[in-house]
This record gives sequence, C-alpha cells and structure tokens, in this order.
Amino acid sequence: MRLVFWGLVAVAFFYGAYSVMISAYQWFQVSGVVDEQLEARNLAERSAPRDIKRKILQDVTEAGVPLSDRDVSVVVADRVVTINVIWSYPVIVYQGEPVLAIPLSVTRTRAMGGSAYLPAGWLRASAMSCSTRARSSPGGVTLTNRSQERIAPAVSFFVS
Repeated sequence: MRLVFWGLVAVAFFYGAYSVMISAYQWFQVSGVVDEQLEARNLAERSAPRDIKRKILQDVTEAGVPLSDRDVSVVVADRVVTINVIWSYPVIVYQGEPVLAIPLSVTRTRAMGGSAYLPAGWLRASAMSCSTRARSSPGGVTLTNRSQERIAPAVSFFVS
C-alpha cells in the first residue's frame, strides 16, 4: 500500500512539473509573437488593431498554442499600441470543463512613432557589456570577465 501511495505521489509530482513546463513554453511562445508584432517594421505594415490581432492569432496557432479571438486584445490610442493576451493552460479537465488551470498573460505597450522599443533589461545589459570588455594579459592571452570557454575555447588560462 505504501508503494502505491508513493507511486501516485511521484506521478502527481511529474504531471505537475510537466504542466508547469508546458505553460512556460506557451508563455514564451506568445511573448515572442507579441514582441515580434511590436517591432517597428511590423507596426509600419499593420497599423490597424484588427490586422495586428489577426497576425498574432495566426502566429500563435502555428506555434501550437490554442488561443481564441476573445483571448487577444489590441488597442491603439494616442499612437500607442497596447497588446494584452490572457489565457489559461488547463491542468485537470473533467467532462470537458477545466477544473484546475494555470492562468497566463502577456501585456506589452509600444509607441507607434519614431521612438525605439527598449526591452526591460536594456540598461543592465548595456552596463554589462561595458564591464566585460576584453583585457590583454602579459602572456598575450585575451581575458574577460565572461566564461573563457565561450570566448576562446582553444586558449588555456595558464600559458605554458
């Protein structure tokens, strides 16, 4: 009996982990599609909210995330585009109705004018690129604060 109990606990744990991973995958797919639609070249091609919404639904469906028309909201006001996508990943379904679901949402805003879209961590990334510039050592090996394998895999840290 104890073995059956722990077996069921293990199955529940792995199913929960699977559900979290699938919902994270869906969030990243939808986030990528929304960010792609907010690029300046795409906004220049499709400035009507109806066209942006249709393209988002088409791309998300191709990525394998089932969204309906009511899950996506695109609003253009004062030359600012706001995209809001709200959906849920059903974890437990009983008789066709979700009993337990993971709620997910993506909200992005961008001005349609000439201003550049800057991602959330752009300032930190810019500061990191300045702090990790290459430095030369007396032995002729270029060292950085970043991973040595990524920069120069064939060069050893200690010159022999």
